[in-house]
Amino acid sequence: MVRQVRARQTRSALITAAAGEFARLGYAGATVAKISTAAGVTSGALTFHFLSKDELARAVADAGVEAARAAVGEVERIADPGLAAAERLTQVLAALLEQDVHARATVRLMDECPDECASWEEAWRPALDHAMERARAGGADDAVVADVRLLIAYLLAGTGARMRAGRSVDTVRQELARLWQRFAEGLPV
Repeated sequence: MVRQVRARQTRSALITAAAGEFARLGYAGATVAKISTAAGVTSGALTFHFLSKDELARAVADAGVEAARAAVGEVERIADPGLAAAERLTQVLAALLEQDVHARATVRLMDECPDECASWEEAWRPALDHAMERARAGGADDAVVADVRLLIAYLLAGTGARMRAGRSVDTVRQELARLWQRFAEGLPV
């Protein structure tokens, strides 16, 4: 029993350490040696839990996707459909990228090895679809709904890129709020 608990703790520490290294250095820059050192375990312990760096990257991406799914659950409960829920989605995910190393690593891994990892977009797309279906049921035009979906994809890609470039979450949130205010003035959703 104690051995199983320790194995789970080691596996979790490896995933978190790998997330930190992938977020900071990217897939190519993060080595097994750097990851095992960051986790405080031997390379042998790492390879016991993960047969390859690819497998470890998939585990990190899975953790990031799960964090995103948990974070966007609140968006589905917003009573006001359309832009309000879409705006809240971008704000929630921006905060998550700042606060959760697994999420940051997932976004970077998607840029560097998109075929190998869980999809970041799949984590938040259902919440957006739900909000947009409610907007459509409330009379929103199909073309506007499609454009808002596309807008969100671009905003979230830009959010990740701006954070990787060193912008703080507060700056990104302020930028998003300013953009949403301008879009809301011209979009009838």
